Amino acid sequence: MKSSFKKFYKLITVTLIFTGMLGIVSCGSKVDGVNESLLTIEKDGTVRAEIVENFMEGYYDKEELQQTILEQAASYNRNAGSGSITVEKVESKDEMIIVQMTYAGTQDYASFNRAVFFAGTAAEAKEAGYNLNVVLSGVKDAQETVGESDILGMEKGKLLVTNINDGIELDGKALYVSDNVITAPNAKIIWYTGDEDGLAYIVYQ
Repeated sequence: MKSSFKKFYKLITVTLIFTGMLGIVSCGSKVDGVNESLLTIEKDGTVRAEIVENFMEGYYDKEELQQTILEQAASYNRNAGSGSITVEKVESKDEMIIVQMTYAGTQDYASFNRAVFFAGTAAEAKEAGYNLNVVLSGVKDAQETVGESDILGMEKGKLLVTNINDGIELDGKALYVSDNVITAPNAKIIWYTGDEDGLAYIVYQ
């Protein structure tokens, strides 16, 4: 599974070497008992992200990594506005590296990590240029499908469009998803299973 951290890592131009793929996430949550990288969309629109990955000591320098992330976040904030990104923590623990960051919104995450990460109404997504000519299947009943007109008619629902492979915890529950998406049993966490050239569509409420 491709990690969104790899996109972020391209931005920070360092000479550190990682043996595995790192992923940005939002609260080091556990799925099936395993620590996973996860993004969390909060109800106020902010995004919490946390990298939780294995590392081999000697293949990276934590202080250098921390300084690089802080510098890149500060550079972004100077251009986008103070407080757009906050680096909460960079630490190593139990052979894991953990980086926690908070973004003011999905657009800040998308811009900083050069990813697709839109969350809003279907009308806003269409206005932003996203193609909504898609067929989504029901999470509870996969035989139930909806198309563009149905999606646009769901005024109370939100639409997530992304190419991020890390788990994403929604500020609601997934109702309809594209066929390249899997959901947690509680329908609150989704994973996009395609590559970065494709897109996942999730209607949630």
